[in-house]
Amino acid sequence: MEWVHTRSEASGRYTRGLVWITIAVFLLSLSDALVKAVGDSLGLAQIVVLRSTIAALLIAGGLCLRSGRRVLRPRRPVWVWLRSACLTAMWLCYYAGLPMLSLPLAAACYYTSPVWMALLSRCVLKEAVGWRGGLAIALTLAGVVLAIDPRPATATPAVALPLAAAFFYALAGIITRSRCADEHPGAMALTLNVALIGAGALGLAGLALFAPAQATSFALAVWPPMAAAHWALIAVLGVFLAIITLAVAEAYRLAPTPVVGVFDTAYLLFAAVWSVLLFGALPSPQDALGLGLIAAGAGLLTLGRR
Repeated sequence: MEWVHTRSEASGRYTRGLVWITIAVFLLSLSDALVKAVGDSLGLAQIVVLRSTIAALLIAGGLCLRSGRRVLRPRRPVWVWLRSACLTAMWLCYYAGLPMLSLPLAAACYYTSPVWMALLSRCVLKEAVGWRGGLAIALTLAGVVLAIDPRPATATPAVALPLAAAFFYALAGIITRSRCADEHPGAMALTLNVALIGAGALGLAGLALFAPAQATSFALAVWPPMAAAHWALIAVLGVFLAIITLAVAEAYRLAPTPVVGVFDTAYLLFAAVWSVLLFGALPSPQDALGLGLIAAGAGLLTLGRR
């Protein structure tokens, strides 16, 4: 009966991983919707530094109180920092491309991450994707393209940036599963937030030195003045980011990388909900069909792994 116990334990890890990634993309989509709502009054680097500082303090404080400072030290620091560098590069590439691309086109490129994950899992981890997994990924990508409707006329060399972001995200997932499976999620989350703080601080320094004096766009603004409502929003975003980074680390530690990658596209489903609730933007029939394909792909892959 040992094999039954082992299989049940593995299934439990798998399920917990999917729950964690669903929580992460739910909060991430809400965070992005909130940032979009105030994007004309705050700066990108400003938000990155402040929310990651709050998240890092929450993670470090909570872990120290609950488990002691020893859990903050990674067991394999080189791999944990490499994972954090990949995720930091992901954010930098994605946001660097946004000023030159429409958001739908950038998102379409970024959500090629399940394909990168499947390829990297096959080549690096020697995990078989199988026909069911391949079909699920194809359905998911087709749904992404339909939902965001990228236009060929918008093609530009700048699409390399969100494509690179998708690659870095997939690579971080591979590193998490193959080299950081025994790491404490808190250590990985804290390291990532420290890396984001460092990247944001360097961005602020660079903008202060080289940005045009009158630059006021979201990407180029250095430090716009903040009202009490802005500080409250930053606090909420910091709490969300603490949960998100912990949840993502745990998800990729527990569940197979290609499966987590497909469920990560649930971000688009949640984003559609926030668009309706916060901005009054109803999805078109084409959008609804695309979202249905995404859900079908995730469901097919889940059934195939049981």
